[in-house]
Amino acid sequence: MTGETTDTPQADTLALRHMIDKNLWLVRVRWVYPVFIMAFFLGYRFLARRSPINPLDALMVFLLPIFANLLFLLAIRRREKESGTPANYDEWARLVAHQLDLDLAAFSLTVFFSGGLQSPVIALIILYIVISTFLADTRRALRNTVASMVLLWVIALLQEGRGFFAGPMVTDLLAYYFLFVFTYLISGYLSKNLHRNEDLLKELLQQSRELSVTDGLTGLYNQMHFFQLLERETRKSQRHDMSFSLIIFDVDHFKNFNDRNGHLRGSETLRAVAGLMRRKFRASDLLAKYGGDEFVVILPQTDKVGAYLAAER
Repeated sequence: MTGETTDTPQADTLALRHMIDKNLWLVRVRWVYPVFIMAFFLGYRFLARRSPINPLDALMVFLLPIFANLLFLLAIRRREKESGTPANYDEWARLVAHQLDLDLAAFSLTVFFSGGLQSPVIALIILYIVISTFLADTRRALRNTVASMVLLWVIALLQEGRGFFAGPMVTDLLAYYFLFVFTYLISGYLSKNLHRNEDLLKELLQQSRELSVTDGLTGLYNQMHFFQLLERETRKSQRHDMSFSLIIFDVDHFKNFNDRNGHLRGSETLRAVAGLMRRKFRASDLLAKYGGDEFVVILPQTDKVGAYLAAER
């Protein structure tokens, strides 16, 4: 079996749906974030008779996640329409990573404008680390945790300048670093089993996909999937005004061979024919087992002469 298909079986659809749900969950959480920020700072101003953040800065950190959500919703809608290939799973994973990067920027700006290391909302970064460990893989979550630590250090430098190194804020920064690492280790440990089950699900979905489109004896595409490939190739040929060819053949006197030598030898022969097809046809050609001893090959962008030469080969 060679070539690729853009027809997504149910297994791949389930995997894509799982990753889409991650993105939608992040979007829904991000709607809550600006509401929380405004409610928190308004409540703080009412109780303390002062605000830890400038009104214009508060407006910016309020609008940033809203604007980001609109962009991500557009990206999600566009990707949902285009999610017709298994490779799109990686696109959705990258979209999760981009969302987490933007959230870190939003949280860091909120902390910076509301007092730096003295900000009352610095716990948002801890929340961010927890979300990262559950929604991203371990390596990505570690990278996000380190990025959080670096950004907090930059905030402290911008807040105190050179005097930062001589002041007590170094101790505060180290304390926050300890909390960040501790949060990453604990939440990472709790999410480890979740990620392991997720990897197992992806593996099972991939195996299910392969079983649903391949013939168990030869490993070529099965007849049902061949018709899907043929329909796809026909549409593509009509849309782009390109030719394609079809080769269909069987094994001569296969029934007599089976009767004389037994079905096990017959099965070995069919597997040998499939192996020969893989060696003789191009990687872009689509090979399928059509019937008992019948095989078929779809040759994309191939005219009659090319098909004849391929068949003779």
